[in-house]
Amino acid sequence: GEGLCLIIENVENEVDPLLDPVMEKAIIKKGKNMYINVSDQNMDYNAKFSLYMTSRLPNPHFSPELSARCTVIDFTVTVKGLEQQLLGRLISMEQKHIEESLNALQEDVTANTKSLQLLGKQLLDRLSSSSGNLLEDTELIEVLANTKAKAKEVEGKLAESDERKKEINEKREQFRPVATRGSIMY
Repeated sequence: GEGLCLIIENVENEVDPLLDPVMEKAIIKKGKNMYINVSDQNMDYNAKFSLYMTSRLPNPHFSPELSARCTVIDFTVTVKGLEQQLLGRLISMEQKHIEESLNALQEDVTANTKSLQLLGKQLLDRLSSSSGNLLEDTELIEVLANTKAKAKEVEGKLAESDERKKEINEKREQFRPVATRGSIMY
């Protein structure tokens, strides 16, 4: 009843029917209180409660009823995914500055893309709020010129980021054979 998280580990293809009311969220409301009936007993229920079930099955075949009541997330790592993770770890150990540069670059690209989207939105807002002849609205023309200049600057930064990303990826590829070998050994 405290709204905590419950983790049930090593679930097989079938789940104990005792959990059905919990998974169906068969909540009973009495006044301001909420209850859930488990094993013929009303237990306090908190809306913050969450249930997680884990399985070691590589490809579980849950019943349609169970699949409909929960979200199945496959955390299996593919060989390619493992290779990418190993490559990142390897570079972090051997040439940390390369991985740091890549992370910083990705942050810059995200910030510049958001900036470009914001500029477009601001321009559209200004255009939609403008009344009368657009060519005579000097403030709108200034905003348009500023937006164009900023957009060109941001696009230049994005192009520069693409070039830097290519250079970084070329350096990362030097370590690819080691990461590939590590993923195969796994």
